[in-house]
Amino acid sequence: MKKICLHIIIEVEELMRELYQRTSYVAVSLSPDESGFEGWSDRWILSDDERLWARDRMQEAYDRINGVVSAYLSETCEPLVGDDTFGFVLILPKEMSPGSDGVVKRMIREAFISYVLFHWYMERLPDKASYQMLQFEDNLNLLRARLNRRTVPIRRPVRP
Repeated sequence: MKKICLHIIIEVEELMRELYQRTSYVAVSLSPDESGFEGWSDRWILSDDERLWARDRMQEAYDRINGVVSAYLSETCEPLVGDDTFGFVLILPKEMSPGSDGVVKRMIREAFISYVLFHWYMERLPDKASYQMLQFEDNLNLLRARLNRRTVPIRRPVRP
């Protein structure tokens, strides 16, 4: 049976940019006095000061995602995991659906983001945190389903 080796590298900077984007907004300035500037104002909710906190949550997410993909992890290749990257080396069957590699990477990336946002919301807006945990669990379930999807049926050997 032929296999495909899939290297997935997710950079912390890429995740932090996405987290900043999802936790910030641009709105019309509502300053009542004229000392405030007119027009648009930015509001960064997740700040640069929380980088270490977010990095710890990313490590927790990495461990949880590793549990989902553990059956497909390469035994010979060590994934690249450092201070600025998270890596997975997956050995997938050749019979997987075409384009699965990009979808798998996107699901893993979304799982990282939703896990960090879950913990961020737990500390600030607990009523919105459950949605992020549902997103995280959904991403893991979709990842499991995508890894098990094949173009041909799985055939297991049978004893005579």
